[in-house]
Amino acid sequence: MMIIDPELLQALEIFKHFFDLIHQPMAIIDKEGKYIYYNQESAELDGYTMEQAIGKPMLKVYPNLKKEDSTMLQALQGKEYQDTYQTYYNHVGKLVDYQHTTVPLYNHNKEIIGAVEIGRNISNVRQLQDQVFRLNRKLYHNKEQPLPEIVFASKKMQEVIDQTNILGSNDVPVLIVGETGTGKELFARLIHQTSQRRDKAFISLNCSALPTTLIESTLFGTVKGAFTGAENRQGYLELANGGTLFLDELNAMPLEMQSKLLRFLQEKTYWSLGGNKEKYADVRIVAAMNESPAELLKSGKMRSDLFYRLNVGLIKLPALRERQEDIPVLARYFIDKHKTDVNIVITGISEHALQQLMSAPWPGNVRMLENAIVRSMVLQNEPGELQKIILDEELFDIHSPYPQHQLENKIEKPSINELTGNHNLIEQVEHYEKQLIIDALNQANGKIITAAKLLNVSRTTLQYKVKKYNIQMGVIDS
Repeated sequence: MMIIDPELLQALEIFKHFFDLIHQPMAIIDKEGKYIYYNQESAELDGYTMEQAIGKPMLKVYPNLKKEDSTMLQALQGKEYQDTYQTYYNHVGKLVDYQHTTVPLYNHNKEIIGAVEIGRNISNVRQLQDQVFRLNRKLYHNKEQPLPEIVFASKKMQEVIDQTNILGSNDVPVLIVGETGTGKELFARLIHQTSQRRDKAFISLNCSALPTTLIESTLFGTVKGAFTGAENRQGYLELANGGTLFLDELNAMPLEMQSKLLRFLQEKTYWSLGGNKEKYADVRIVAAMNESPAELLKSGKMRSDLFYRLNVGLIKLPALRERQEDIPVLARYFIDKHKTDVNIVITGISEHALQQLMSAPWPGNVRMLENAIVRSMVLQNEPGELQKIILDEELFDIHSPYPQHQLENKIEKPSINELTGNHNLIEQVEHYEKQLIIDALNQANGKIITAAKLLNVSRTTLQYKVKKYNIQMGVIDS
């Protein structure tokens, strides 16, 4: 009969139901190294049944496992592992890519009484990444790519495109900064297509879409035997040789990898994971981020030397709310683009719908605008002009670009003498209306939809009034 430490047993009884519901591989061992908790997800991952593990020592369950190679048994010695990446062959010979956190468990006397491990099977991520790699390799056998279509009418966007064309023709690293949905990949493609590398590969990698443990092997490739299950794999640098590698959401790249990327930018050389030979690749790096570089540098999430290396060419994409004159042409473009996707004929856009578009803040920028137009086209019942834009008002509030704090330059409530001074009736009414709006927005902590409910008006109407009275909602971080 297995005797479990009373404190460990009590904790297990309290949390067991929760552990059963989280649907991630999870296991707990006591101080003797015996499994006291081993869920179904762990069993499926390892090719065992739960009954084969519970109550048995780890080294009996895994006869080929050595104590020094087991993170759980090492945790009994006080070691901690956070987001550790491992690959291993399970009980039935299947290769598993595994990312886990493993820590010792202590009693009230700070004595180790066991260890817990929670993990994530990322084998599917590895397989999908391999598929993307193979598709990229096939795609760029035919490297002729058209210029990306960037729709605009504003002077501000023309200036950005002119700058992009100049940077494109000069073979320097480029950093593109802009909010989500502003078109960073479109501009990365424009840089590539206006460069001398246009007939070579353009490869894109989203740094936030991969677990950090896979970014290095994806970029640099692997050598067979580098770790369990490792094969000879090309990396994206090798695949993009002669062309352009676009690193989207660079701000998600861990600092250790930023250091290795900087080394490549400086030397054009790199090492495959597990390799013993330095490799060379002639690749232009274009990176993008959706956060302020100043904030990233201040918080230590980005290496300053990497930023200054990429900052040779810096492109700042304006948010859609900063170039409202582009909204009508974008709206008509998206209606034409998606007209064959809907069951009725949409021939244009009404003034009312256009005013709705112009009044909205679009925190998700062009991508959000396109989604709203497609949704509105699908939900319209009659053919003809698009009559009404169906806005997800809660989504606007969640992603509101306005800071959730008191508004700047708060106007004091006017006295009756101030109201009846040298102002006519219209001016007096507008003055008072502006103050009511500011009070409501302050009460709503800057949330437009909440303030609109307090004032009993639509969100669109309130947005229009805020713009009309030039109410400053705080500094918007670009």
